[in-house]
Amino acid sequence: MKENNLKNVEKRFEELADEYDQEFIKLIPKYIESIDALINSIPFEENAKIRVLDLGCGTGVITKHIKEIYENSIVTCIDLSEKMIEIAKKNLKEYKNIDYLVGNFLDYDFKKGYDLVVSSLAIHHLVSDEDKKRLYKNIYEILNNNGVFYNNDKVQPPNEHIGKLYHDIFIKNLKNNYNDKINEISQSADDHDYPSQLFDQLKWLEEIGFKNIEVIWKYYGHGVYGGEKIDK
Repeated sequence: MKENNLKNVEKRFEELADEYDQEFIKLIPKYIESIDALINSIPFEENAKIRVLDLGCGTGVITKHIKEIYENSIVTCIDLSEKMIEIAKKNLKEYKNIDYLVGNFLDYDFKKGYDLVVSSLAIHHLVSDEDKKRLYKNIYEILNNNGVFYNNDKVQPPNEHIGKLYHDIFIKNLKNNYNDKINEISQSADDHDYPSQLFDQLKWLEEIGFKNIEVIWKYYGHGVYGGEKIDK
């Protein structure tokens, strides 16, 4: 099931790659606002030579925002889709010190030494809670002391009523941005999504050892959250 889901996700994003950025602005409620919240959460000085890992980088949106502020940053971008990586290379061609990897970030053997790990709308594609926990533990292990991790992602509702609320907000956004195929678009998104509850994920981060854990931003079914690695 996990392997099949990864193949389906890869296929879906290979197909969406050319229209990815435009589609996500229309598809995800408050998408630009969530990106701003993610970038604003980064605590380093603008001239800092930070090492950054962008998990599920897509077309390079997050890395581009980071590079515009942190010119001296050294960034590793990884994505499951080779086509996404090719588009990211084109979108980021004016920036230096960016490495690109094609692969599954859950199983990739990253070296230690990152100051910042970020992800946007990618981790919820991992099927199980155990996979997400394993990823968060891996992230903690590769972070430097005082390094930070922030995730911008879809979250699972805690009950049926809140679930309907999240769904209604999502459908309202689709109706505002699409003329037809609303149900088809909604179903397509749900078929590839396996979000976990926000407070469960915050608990996992705490159990792993993250400190200063915070929800930076939230709008119904989407949130920006993470924490800091502080070795005693």
